[in-house]
Amino acid sequence: MHYIIFDLELNSKPFKNKLPNEIIEIGAIKLDVSLNEIGKFQSFIKPKYFKKLFSLVKRKTQISQEDINKAEFFKYVIKDFIDWIGTDSILISWGHDDIYNLCLNCKYNRVTTGWLKKNIDLQKQFSTIFQLPPGQRYSLENALKLTEIEIDDSFHRALADAQYTAQIFIKIFDKVNVELFEPIKLKQNKQLKSNSKIVLSPNKANDV
Repeated sequence: MHYIIFDLELNSKPFKNKLPNEIIEIGAIKLDVSLNEIGKFQSFIKPKYFKKLFSLVKRKTQISQEDINKAEFFKYVIKDFIDWIGTDSILISWGHDDIYNLCLNCKYNRVTTGWLKKNIDLQKQFSTIFQLPPGQRYSLENALKLTEIEIDDSFHRALADAQYTAQIFIKIFDKVNVELFEPIKLKQNKQLKSNSKIVLSPNKANDV
């Protein structure tokens, strides 16, 4: 059994639209049951609907248009990611949005989602462990400071954020419930066509 600590970067739209915010980068760390790092995964993804990166996304992530243009589309990258994950793994992310958007992108690209069921929201558990009031969450940066983990790389790149999340997971592992999986709730918009009809609306918590 493996723990897959992953992070996503999205081409987030600066306007409302029924189409999903497309994943443009996946980064992940694979740990064995003894919490040893045994693998890394990183890949850019070419957007299908909005092919140019929005300016805010480029500034925030430092991902270039060239990085995206040279990448494969989601359905090919996600196949490689699923193969890399293996058959007996638990997905772990900082917050519920990543697993939520991963599910949404799978739905829009007709990729099976059964492999997403074993997922842990580490941000939620961390915030409970460190006794934040309900509805409030520690940001990744503040969680690193609280656990005294050195910050070397900038944030908002998938592999770097996955590495930070993995360090937090290892540090508080004895307090984490690794059997507490988060359900992924989908909302359906009937106005959309059957091949692109899933719209998600996550309950965003206030980061501290």
